[in-house]
Parts: sequence; C-alpha cells; structure tokens
Amino acid sequence: MTFEHDEFADTMWVSISEPASPCVYTEGETAGVILRIERSTGIIRGFEVTAWTKRLARGPVLIPEISDPEFSAKWIEEQAKLKASK
Repeated sequence: MTFEHDEFADTMWVSISEPASPCVYTEGETAGVILRIERSTGIIRGFEVTAWTKRLARGPVLIPEISDPEFSAKWIEEQAKLKASK
C-alpha cells in the first residue's frame, strides 16, 4: 500500500495494490472520493480523497466502500446492468 499527498491540490492518493487488468475511476458514496476499481473483478485497487487536510482536521476519514465486503459483487452487477442497457 502506498500513499501520496499533493499539498498544492490537497489530494491524498492511496494505492492499495496493483491491478491485474485495466481499472476504471468512479466517484464513491462519499463526495470527493474517487475509487480506482479493477474492471474485471470489481476490486478497489486505490482511491483519492480531495480536500484531504480539511477532512482530516474534522476527524478520521472514513471510506465506506473499502470496508464493505459485498462492494465488488454489487459493483460488477451494476456494471453488467449498465452494459446490457446500452
């Protein structure tokens, strides 16, 4: 796991693990959180958080998707529905 903070943009990037296939970027349930999700598996491989220092000053920064064990399955199901509707 790696962390990188851009002080000028006040954005924190977290890489959980390297993906084995291409990823997509999508906004999470929490405003200002962008998830990097492996397209084929639905596994979250990383994320970025905007306004990092402001959020941190208010207390712990919680990202619900990271702790949701069913997130990957739900994400893949939603993507399949979107693809089928096109």
